[in-house]
Order: sequence, then structure tokens, then C-alpha cells
Amino acid sequence: MATTSSVEATDSLASHKPSRRGFYRPELDALRFFAFLCIFFCHTLSRPNPGTDLRDTLAISLKFAVSLFFLLSGYLITTLLSMEKELTGRVHLGSFYKRRIARIMPLYYWFLVVMLLLGTGMPRLLPSGKALTAFLFFSGNWFITRGQVDTLGATGILWSVNVEEQFYLVWPVITKFCGRRNLVAVSTAILAASYAVLLWLGARGGFSDLTLRYSSLVEMQYFAAGALLAAWLPRQGIKMPGAARLLLGVVGLSCWAAGTRLFGDLAVGAFAIWWTPAALYGCVLVGCVALFLSFFGMPEAWIPQPILWLGKISYGLYVYHILVLALVRRWAAGWGHGAGISTVRLCLELLLSILVAGLSYRWIEQPFLRWKESFTFVPSRQA
Repeated sequence: MATTSSVEATDSLASHKPSRRGFYRPELDALRFFAFLCIFFCHTLSRPNPGTDLRDTLAISLKFAVSLFFLLSGYLITTLLSMEKELTGRVHLGSFYKRRIARIMPLYYWFLVVMLLLGTGMPRLLPSGKALTAFLFFSGNWFITRGQVDTLGATGILWSVNVEEQFYLVWPVITKFCGRRNLVAVSTAILAASYAVLLWLGARGGFSDLTLRYSSLVEMQYFAAGALLAAWLPRQGIKMPGAARLLLGVVGLSCWAAGTRLFGDLAVGAFAIWWTPAALYGCVLVGCVALFLSFFGMPEAWIPQPILWLGKISYGLYVYHILVLALVRRWAAGWGHGAGISTVRLCLELLLSILVAGLSYRWIEQPFLRWKESFTFVPSRQA
């Protein structure tokens, strides 16, 4: 990367200058895979009628790893756009949207095609016409807030991709016209607006997990938090002992579990109080920041190479695993429910998810990612 002038550096999101090698933090790939594992275990370990024990609390709370993905996206997109601005003097909106199209849409629409084909033999995978239309135009999360979850089929897993696309639509424009100080102010205002929405929904009453978790207005706080971390943290990462990283990770997961138990799905009576939505998502936000910091700056030598590859294919892991779960559970319906059998099935589901995502990355995603490099100003990682 080219070194910026002193004037450009003053307006940058970090106090140091970008490297000519671009920006790639391998530990964030490890964080991606960790976030996927949380979602995978949430879907495989959660029970239809959860109790109040620690197992159920942890299993349900792992769903908030989706918000961790949002925070990570906010950090990375803000950092890369800021470095592009430092290098070239501006944000190239056309190139940004081409890069996002190349990264998101091939797998996204391929998954919809696969789902429709498999749905001919498994009707419960098929969405209704209205649901499919909503997801075709990246507004599926808003469709879910209307409560029609029984009509989603397998498309429901894509709600978070829809929220990401909504963020990508507006954030580069904001970054293009805002310097560091204004970007921090905008991010802070988004955080405040998200909690104003949560307090308003709480005061209205009648809120539910559907109206909270799938709302872009609520989830945008995590992108904003990621942008603030991009403004405040050194790009080379933070050095800290392994014990401190482990402690931060435990704190992060504990915040998710505490929010779930005290203010969320497993709360007894308290979830009807007007301030509990804000309290729940405050716990989730603190947990996401703690987990991000627990990985940020981790030495690459600590991370096995297979984990980095799994982080690279994490988008496919997230998207495909829901189909793998549906297919394996149909095939293994007569296996029984003993601990040993359940463990074998879980390992099989994870291995098949990795296999399918790996093949998809090689044949569906990688050609578009190589094309994406032709209009990338700040290289991050090779396809």
C-alpha cells in the first residue's frame, strides 16, 4: 500500500499508515469460523422445549454469533474503505459495489437455486412466493418480523445476509463523505438510534424475538460498533497474554448467556418490562466486543492453518449448514437419540457442511473472488 501524506493521515481512521501489503488479519478468519461454530451448535444443540439449565441457556445464546459477524463486517469494511481513501484520496463506490456483488451474490443466488431443487423432494424447504420474493430482493429479514416464519422454508438462514447487504448499501456512501471525526459521530448516532428503537419497542409492549432480532434498526448497532473499533484500535492488533484472551472470550460468552437468561428467551416474567430489550442487546453488544478483542491481534502462529481455511469458507459454512442439517436428520431419522449416536450425527453434519462449503468455494465463489481482485484497491486476502 502507498504511504499517505500527513494531511491524509490526519483524516484516517487509525494513527498509523497502511502497509503496501494491504490489510489482512488472519485471526479474524479464525473469529469467523468461531462465529460459525457458535451458530452451528445453536442449531444442533437447542431443544424444542428448552429448560432453564446452563446447557439450554448457552445453546440458545449462541445465536448471537450472527451479531458478532455484523460487528466484524463493520470493522473490516470501515478499515478497508478508510485505507482506500488514504491511498487514492477517495472511496470508489462503483468498485465497492462490484466487490460486494462478487463476494455475496453468486453463492446467495446459487443457494436459492439449490434450495428450490431440493424442495421438489422436501417441500418443507420451499418458501412461499412472498417469502422468496422478499429474499430475492434482500428484504427477507423484514418479512420475518411480520411473523410468517412457517412460510420461510430454508431461506430463513439468509436473513443476516440481507441485513449485511442493507449495511453495504449505505455505509460506503457515509464513509466517502465523512472524515474520521464525522464517521465516529455517525457511528455513535447509529448506536444511540438502535437503543432508542429498543426502548420504544419495549415501551409499546408486544415485542418478541422476531420483532427485535430481525430488525435492521436493532442490528445496525453492531456494524456501528465495528466502525468505532476501526477508529479506535491499532490496525496491527493488540498484544496481550493468552490468559487475557481466554478471559475475554469467557466474558463474551457469559454476557450472551446472561442476557439470554435474564432478559431474553429464558427470562421468567422479566421480558415484558419496557427496558429489557435494551438490556438484552446491551449484553449482546458487550459480549461481541469482548469476543472480538479476544481474537484481535492473536499471533498467527497460534492458529492452525486448517482453521484459517475454514474461516475463509465461513460464508458457505453458514449458508449450507442448514440444508445439511435438514438432509442428515431426514436420513438419520431412525438412528435414535442416545448420546453416542447424537455425537456421531453432529460430527457427520459438521463434516458434510465443511465438504459442501469447500466445494462451493472452489467452484462457485473463487472464480468471482479472483475477478473481484481486479478492482480491489486494498488487498485483504487472496481468493
